[in-house]
Amino acid sequence: MKNSWFFSVLLLLLSACINGEQTYRADYTHFLSSGNSKVWMLKGTQQNEQAQLKRNTWGEILFVFYVTGEVLVGSFGDLDKGVYDKGHFKYDTQHEQLIIQIGKEKWTFKIQTLNDDQIVLKTVKGKYLAAYLHLAPLSVPL
Repeated sequence: MKNSWFFSVLLLLLSACINGEQTYRADYTHFLSSGNSKVWMLKGTQQNEQAQLKRNTWGEILFVFYVTGEVLVGSFGDLDKGVYDKGHFKYDTQHEQLIIQIGKEKWTFKIQTLNDDQIVLKTVKGKYLAAYLHLAPLSVPL
């Protein structure tokens, strides 16, 4: 009888430690769009990890990510004139890749760094793109 009681208490304690929660892969869609829309500017590009960052001027190339999965790419002038590139983006959680489709072009990136100050995208697929793109939230001009 004692063993049965001890075994029941032990089983109860062990089952209390298992809460049934699951882990999921990160989905960066919300981070890119902030739940509505978010403007990122191309801070600079690199050809490889050792190369020095080539800086872009403020607002020269902008990425506007919408929570709907749409993305706009262009400069302030392009956005003002309505001649920007428009497409869709998604984050493929299975392959951990950001995919941007604009017209017939498809760009695929691995997210190297992700924090509030910048995103570093490593180009996996895409014509005429640098090996690394550095994006930063649009800042106040100096």
